[in-house]
Amino acid sequence: MTQTEFQDLVLVCRRPGTAPAATAVVRLLGKLPGEWERSWRLDETGGRIRLRIRPPAGSPPAAVRAWADGALQDPALRAWCAEDSGAT
Repeated sequence: MTQTEFQDLVLVCRRPGTAPAATAVVRLLGKLPGEWERSWRLDETGGRIRLRIRPPAGSPPAAVRAWADGALQDPALRAWCAEDSGAT
């Protein structure tokens, strides 16, 4: 099987005053399947999280977005949304 490419995902905080990006990224990474590769970067002042995620070979193209949509349903993460959609 061919290696799946890394996918970029930018999350933004849509409700100021919630837990900081550092807390949110720990929660998100805790929900990531163990065999998925990842890197991340935070912008604490701007309320942004940039994730680079690569699911295992053979994963469907929408696997990363499906994971993110599910992870952001957690009440502790509902203040966050994917930048391109405006809502999750």
